[in-house]
Amino acid sequence: MAAKLPESTNMNVGKQNYSLYIPKGWTTEHRSAYGIDYYYLLAPKTEEDRNTSINVITEFMQNLSLEVFKTKAIESVKRGIPSASNFEEGGLTANGLQGAWYSYTMEPQGIKAALVSYIFPKDGIAYTITAGTEVKDPSRYRSLFDSIARSLKFTELVPVKK
Repeated sequence: MAAKLPESTNMNVGKQNYSLYIPKGWTTEHRSAYGIDYYYLLAPKTEEDRNTSINVITEFMQNLSLEVFKTKAIESVKRGIPSASNFEEGGLTANGLQGAWYSYTMEPQGIKAALVSYIFPKDGIAYTITAGTEVKDPSRYRSLFDSIARSLKFTELVPVKK
């Protein structure tokens, strides 16, 4: 699957500071993979749920509207993940910022997963929050995923005085 990832040319952009609600017991970390910087929120690992997580990436929207950007993102998922199916989509607002979401299921390498990606445009940059779980009942997490996405808040960069 890694070979099918998009080029990272338009990734890792944006100068905005943002915050997200972090559920009790979850941890956060920054990781880089294939030239893309990810900010992760990781659920506590349990025997039946080892992989529930959320990641945030930023991408230059190339002057596309939110709707067109979302459509292209869905097309990219369909091309890159042949097992992706059951697509749904809609809208969501985070602290006054209109965003969009799309969800799907997939089964790469025999692992069944349910994902939802939230896209929030800010100054030509897409802030994409992708939440996923391999839990048999993904609806168990959907309201939590939605509340984390709705908590997205941008803050002004404040210069540090020396």
